[in-house]
Amino acid sequence: MATIRINYANKICTRLLTHLKRAQSIASSVSPPDEFIVKSPHGDCHVPDVTIPSYIFSNIRYPEKIALECGITGQKFTYKELYELSKKFGSALLRMGLRKGDVLAVIIPNSPLFPVVFLGAAAVGVTVSPANPIYTPEELSRQVILSNAKAVVSFAPVAKGLNLQKENMKTVFRFIAVGGSLEGWINLEDLLKDDGSLYKEAEVNLDDTILLPFSSGTTGLPKGVCLTHRNVVASLCQLQFPTMGLLKQSTDVFQERFLAVLPFFHIYGLAIVLLSSLWYGGKIVTLPRFEPELFLKTVASQNFSIMQLVPPILNFLTNRPEVKSQWFNNLHTAVSGAAPLGSAIASTFLEKLNKPDLLLQEGYGLTETTSVISVSPVKGGKIGSCGMPFPSTEVKVIDIENGISLPPGQRGELCVRGPQIMKGYLTNPEATKETIDENGWLHTGDIAMYDDTMQFYIVDRLKELIKVKGLQVAPNELEDLLRSHPAVLDAAVIGVPDDRSGELPRGYIVKKPGSDLDESQLCQFIAEKVSSHKQLAGGVVFMEAIPKSPTGKILRRLLKQS
Repeated sequence: MATIRINYANKICTRLLTHLKRAQSIASSVSPPDEFIVKSPHGDCHVPDVTIPSYIFSNIRYPEKIALECGITGQKFTYKELYELSKKFGSALLRMGLRKGDVLAVIIPNSPLFPVVFLGAAAVGVTVSPANPIYTPEELSRQVILSNAKAVVSFAPVAKGLNLQKENMKTVFRFIAVGGSLEGWINLEDLLKDDGSLYKEAEVNLDDTILLPFSSGTTGLPKGVCLTHRNVVASLCQLQFPTMGLLKQSTDVFQERFLAVLPFFHIYGLAIVLLSSLWYGGKIVTLPRFEPELFLKTVASQNFSIMQLVPPILNFLTNRPEVKSQWFNNLHTAVSGAAPLGSAIASTFLEKLNKPDLLLQEGYGLTETTSVISVSPVKGGKIGSCGMPFPSTEVKVIDIENGISLPPGQRGELCVRGPQIMKGYLTNPEATKETIDENGWLHTGDIAMYDDTMQFYIVDRLKELIKVKGLQVAPNELEDLLRSHPAVLDAAVIGVPDDRSGELPRGYIVKKPGSDLDESQLCQFIAEKVSSHKQLAGGVVFMEAIPKSPTGKILRRLLKQS
């Protein structure tokens, strides 16, 4: 009898151990618990099931008001003209053979024509892939190829350089030039004479990709970011939520005045400056690029009510002695984004303008989040903080080692979840999986913390990207180019701090034995291959060996400490 009881007890113990091991196995495969998730203090916002053009144009209340004005040429479009011209362009795209889902590469600087092209293409279901006009022809053709574009719209001077790349861009069957005639290119002005008869808003799935900007993500070479109608409309609804800022809709006697110097090819310039401003019915004054004297002249003459800027431009305004406080009499809001705004710049800027009631907001976001995910509150904002989560947005800070969400005051990787999160990277499921986890959290690669008031601070960068005046520079891209030089044995690139640009790329070079390569030769080699913000303005350091881990990964933190 005793033997039976002992055997029975042994069986029970064995079963318990089996169940315990199974429970431990299941627990180890489940994501760590999220005890500390910060939800938006603004609550949730309703996102309508509409396309981007429908969302913008359905809100036009004063069609005869000026929508856009070029700060150089004075070219103007009313809201009615913008709508009609976008319809003509959409019709012309269909007439020349483009169809829903095709990609149109747009390589033009800020001008009143940009929204004509973007809204016209998006309305008929053509995906827009905007690119930086200052890129070299090689860089531009690479994006055209990666996006599988069927047509290209390009500023005429840039189009001339692209002609040399035509044979590489095999998928492109229509080339459209802006601002001049070019052999083999259709003139945009001619397309805008289309009768519009083929225009018809495409019946689209709102979760299909309609915007395809390129981003380097947390590391690596540029990748196509798939943004949908739903992503962009959600982001606009969040921006326009009543408690988010001081902006007002146009009336018969009032119209907000916006400065558009931030490039529309960047998600900050496209979503926050251009599309959101159009929804409010504001007047947008465009500048094709930042040129100091032109910029100051425009600011002095236009009396803007809101200015969306980046830290280097705020710093510029602060330090130029000719800037007068009376230029900003109508200014009620200044927004900074694309890179962290230092408390010193913010404080000095506010002192110089001498406007106690000015709302200075700092925002944080990524291309992958369709612009901003957090912004300073209207009341109680703290200098140096990028604010609180947008409506319908959840944010958490996780321990880098174990993924557990952290309480206030602790540093970790910033993660975000909401309707503005990208669909994924174009034809790159591995990179998508690395960035967006199975629970829908996008891992930003930035190190952050938040305080007891739920305001967030970006304190460091886990990702390797270099931010030059808010523009991304991928170290890998420059390193590949440097290693292609016949006198270079190995190379590494990091960002070094700079007061004007935020960061500048610096190259660390191992020369081949016997080489007499110097810094000027190497900088010239790079300058011929990449755009200005990617050049080695942070200098070149020659060394015996690049510090690397046993697996061959460059130890950039050691370079930063050197």
